[in-house]
Amino acid sequence: MTFDDMDHAYFHYCKYAVAAGFSVRKVGLFWADAKSMRNYKVFGVIMSFDAMYHPNRYSMVLVPFAGIDNHNNNVSFGAVLLASEMAETYKWLLRCFLKLFGKQPDVVVTDQDPTMKKAIDEVFTGSRHWLCMWHVMHKFSNKSLTPDEFEEDWHSVIEYFELTNNN
Repeated sequence: MTFDDMDHAYFHYCKYAVAAGFSVRKVGLFWADAKSMRNYKVFGVIMSFDAMYHPNRYSMVLVPFAGIDNHNNNVSFGAVLLASEMAETYKWLLRCFLKLFGKQPDVVVTDQDPTMKKAIDEVFTGSRHWLCMWHVMHKFSNKSLTPDEFEEDWHSVIEYFELTNNN
């Protein structure tokens, strides 16, 4: 179906969810068109997905699926609006993905969200899960010490364990 605006789409989504026996708060809305399905068929070896939480009037989380084409450009495989970021919701999302695309990617790249990891381990059993280098480096830079801080902490460790005379 196509909709004129998000209010119309959300109304139909809620109506469908209730008619199917789901609580609107526990499910999501999965979107992929013919181009995104073709993108996945050709470039779906490595897939990245990341929940981008931006509060909106629908209280839903946007989760885009993306990959890289042979020119190192981003390509979209689809997107999802999720009602929550719980492991069960991510499992539902990945099962929908498998049903729609027919195969799991070889590699899934995510941030360090433990609920995503749990869902990937249970649903994408043939995929390897990698952590996004940007997220790793971002957290590392926030937690790393300056050289002076390291030296100060190192001397504290040496003194605490009484290792000053230990070569």
